[in-house]
Amino acid sequence: MKRGKKKYHAIALAACLSLTFCSITGFAAYKYFTPSQIAEEMDNDMLAKAFAGEYAVLVNETQEYGDYKITFLGITSGNDINDYMMEGDTGNQLDGQTMYIATAIERRDGTPMPETMDEDYGKEPFFASLYIAGLNPNEYNSITMHGGYSEFVRDGIMYRMLETDNVEMFADKGIYFGVNSGTFYDFQAYTFNEATGEITRNENFDGINALFTVPIDKSKGDPAAAEAFLKELQAEWDAPEEPIEKSDADLEVDGWMKTLTEMNQEKTLTKEFMDQYATIIESSVQVLQVQGNEIPYSYDQGESGTSGSGVEFYDTLFAENAAPGAMGLLGYMHSGDISDLEIPTMTLNDDGTVTFAIYKYKKPAE
Repeated sequence: MKRGKKKYHAIALAACLSLTFCSITGFAAYKYFTPSQIAEEMDNDMLAKAFAGEYAVLVNETQEYGDYKITFLGITSGNDINDYMMEGDTGNQLDGQTMYIATAIERRDGTPMPETMDEDYGKEPFFASLYIAGLNPNEYNSITMHGGYSEFVRDGIMYRMLETDNVEMFADKGIYFGVNSGTFYDFQAYTFNEATGEITRNENFDGINALFTVPIDKSKGDPAAAEAFLKELQAEWDAPEEPIEKSDADLEVDGWMKTLTEMNQEKTLTKEFMDQYATIIESSVQVLQVQGNEIPYSYDQGESGTSGSGVEFYDTLFAENAAPGAMGLLGYMHSGDISDLEIPTMTLNDDGTVTFAIYKYKKPAE
């Protein structure tokens, strides 16, 4: 899943900002930190200055869903406007146009959000991202567009600063900012209209799916720059992974997975075969709808900490005349020991739907 790779841009205040925004409607009460104050709380003076500058925009729009209130506080953009993002361990700051979005998340009944050191912190995760009209948010979101964030809690309110690639060149298409329940983009939370390119909230979604229109001047759109940006992303996704030195645990997993992987490549893997070597995690099971050749998915595996989202292609997973029970692997992951090995899968059903399930390594009977 190369599209899950993160790459953090570096930042220091050097170039002027290039965003121009239109007028804004809908204001929250002045009980929140401003984006500049949020950056100051994070000891990020350069970003604080950027948010206090003339090109930053204070949005202050609040939406309420379920038990939560989500407030889109503001946005800014520019080259090198962050004190802390460095390139690996070199200490060198990276160049690059980057966007920063400040948001506040709180409970509607006033119950304080858990502090970052509390045991309950993170048990109710939120995924924040920019989305671009005309581009499927399953594929283009803050994970695939080099996103990262910092957050803290003050007076019971969680403040999050999202960093992601600058997508100003898509202003003529339209840009959204969304916050949904979970740790990844949830395709059930929003609806993407392929014909119009519009992204809307799923009104029947049982969870948080706030969606704001980013008030950016459409004249800032640059089709040529947008095309170049997309080509660069695609080239990165298509690039082979860099070879890494494997541990004994990695080698053990690779050996155990060899048969499954070969069968998967030949599209001969079945649920019946998998059940001999692994145990299904029942809480992970969900039935998915096939949309043309695409199978969008999103999962959050609770206690195990496994989560993910994306789009798989039917013809990549299954043979042309695959029978019910045919299975495809979505990869595998472990945390250093084969006993922790987990294998996300999709299995074809009688009615044409697909069942997503995660399997766990099963020690062979002696």
